[in-house]
Amino acid sequence: MNHITTILITLITRFHSMIQSLSGLIITTCIATVNLFAGYKAAIAVTFTAILFDAIWGIAAARKQHKFILSELAKETIKKIGAYGTAIVMIILIENLAFGSHQIHNNHPASTRYLVDIVATCITAVEFWSICGNILIIYPNAIFFRLLKMPLIGEIARKLKISEEEVKKAFTQQNKNN
Repeated sequence: MNHITTILITLITRFHSMIQSLSGLIITTCIATVNLFAGYKAAIAVTFTAILFDAIWGIAAARKQHKFILSELAKETIKKIGAYGTAIVMIILIENLAFGSHQIHNNHPASTRYLVDIVATCITAVEFWSICGNILIIYPNAIFFRLLKMPLIGEIARKLKISEEEVKKAFTQQNKNN
């Protein structure tokens, strides 16, 4: 249970820091819009796909740094799937109790899952942010991701286990070399 709590608190912390930037807010808004129209089943599928892509890009970033963390990454991915899955299932159960078809005079369709969409949006946005950080570690000059360099400094520093100042210095030096 401690792992689930830690992962969910980390999710909330990273989501909060992500939406502090305009690009993070735009990404979250785009994901929320898509989730709203796609429905909760698609939102859940995209969420778990994002977790898997984050694992894949995390492995690639580790290889770029000549680190072997495959077993550690696999454990973290399984923990994330468990924690996020638990949160989503609990939200579904709570929504079923509140708006489920078992209620008399139910005005809400059973397929309406606004809370699931919100939770899935937060998880997917944080995972997308992490994927972008991994991609910038591997390909620092990738055209689309260069737009996200400055907002992703904290994410990249966390992944590389270095200070944000070192990441800023590396980006500044790279800009001078280009």
